[in-house]
Parts: sequence; C-alpha cells; structure tokens
Amino acid sequence: MSSDSIFKAHWNDASEMEYSYTRLCVSALVSACFGLGAFLVYFTPWFFFLGVVAILLSLFALVAIRNAEGMLTGTFLAYFGLCCAIVALVSVTVFWATYQYGVRREADQFFRLWFAAVQQGDIPRAKEYHNIYSHRSKAANAEEWWKAQYEDKYTHKAVHQYVEDRLFRVLLALGDKAKVSYYKTAGVYSERESDSVVLIYAVSFPTEWNTTETFFISIAGKRVYPPASTIFRAAGWRLDGAPAFSFYLPDEFKH
Repeated sequence: MSSDSIFKAHWNDASEMEYSYTRLCVSALVSACFGLGAFLVYFTPWFFFLGVVAILLSLFALVAIRNAEGMLTGTFLAYFGLCCAIVALVSVTVFWATYQYGVRREADQFFRLWFAAVQQGDIPRAKEYHNIYSHRSKAANAEEWWKAQYEDKYTHKAVHQYVEDRLFRVLLALGDKAKVSYYKTAGVYSERESDSVVLIYAVSFPTEWNTTETFFISIAGKRVYPPASTIFRAAGWRLDGAPAFSFYLPDEFKH
C-alpha cells in the first residue's frame, strides 16, 4: 500500500469522526428542568411562568435539533420538558376549576341556611352564622341565647344594629313569600388558610297587584381553617360581613 493511500485512509477516518460528533442541546436540558419545576404551580400561581418558559424552550430546542442535521441531541429531554409543562399547567387548571366549583357549591348551601333562618324569623341562628362553627354560641335554645345577649351591653347593641339592617328587615317581613334563587358568582378567592366567596342572589316576591318584583342581594362568606396547633382542623363557614342589596343589575333589568 502506498503512502498516498495510507494518508487518504487516515484523512477519511478523521472526517467521519468529526462529522459524527454531536453535543447536547442546552435549551433541551433547561426545558426539562423548567418542566419539572412547573409542578410548583400547585403551591403558588406565581410559578405558572415556569411551565410557559418550559414549553417555549422545548419548542425552540426541537426546532434547533431538527435543523442541526444530527449535530445536536436532546430530543428526549425536550419532549420530556414539554410534556411535564403541559401536564402541570393543564392539571392545575382543572384542579383549581374543580376546587373553586366545590367551594362555591358549599358556600351556596351555607348561604341558603342563613336565608332560611331569616325567613323563619330565627334571629339567633341567623346572627350566629356570622361566626364559624367552633365560635358559635352554645346556648341550648333561643331564650337562653337572648338572655346571654342582654347580659353584655356591647353584644346587645350589636344585635339591635344587626336586626335594624334594612335588608334584614325586608327579608324578615317577606318571610316565606320571598323566593331566593342563585343568580351569579361574583368571585371565588382562595388563600392558604381560607376560601372567600361572593354570590349574587335574586329575591322574587309577589305584590298586591298580582305581579312579581325582584331585587338582588350580594352575600359574602369565608371558609376558614383553625390554627395549625388545633388537632381537629375542620374548615368552617361564616358570613363575611353583612349581606347587602347588590348594585349589580342584569342586562334584562336595565330597560
């Protein structure tokens, strides 16, 4: 074999080694890390951006690897980051939508208990719904409850102010003639130790002219958890402030 053929053989081997050299795509590796980090969105919505960044980096890495013609690797990492980010964002969206729907339904059931108490003229029960279950009066009956209110002048005054509320007196006067219907959810807000809900209800009642009148009520409630030191940490509902006439007016009532 001539020296010329030996030189060509070594030259061809070097060319093949150089051509077959590949390197890892950095954006694919980073997208995988961001994809795993996207699951932190379950702890706080502030981490939502990690999933978005992971998706963008994954798509960028896949395009770069395809255009590199075999010089870049990391397709698996790019798809891994993409899948993790999509699963994290979609699952947390479904989770929170389902969670808030459940919270709203619980709030609606609790608010209807308050409406029923007011319509039945059960002032003690209606007033106690402003406290969570663990802080409500332990009075055995309404007479005992009223007696406890009269013993403290500040509590007595608070009860009188509560009963003198215009909305409360309207519902008390209408009694069972008022038909309360859920109309709209004004807001559902979730924090670490509580959930707040604001619902709007339509209250319809018959008039002396054989017609039906309707007004709207905005009522807010909060579901709170006892302190972490409490052994039995069951969530409890309470009214958050006094229900009020709603300034919200549906389109069909604006004309």
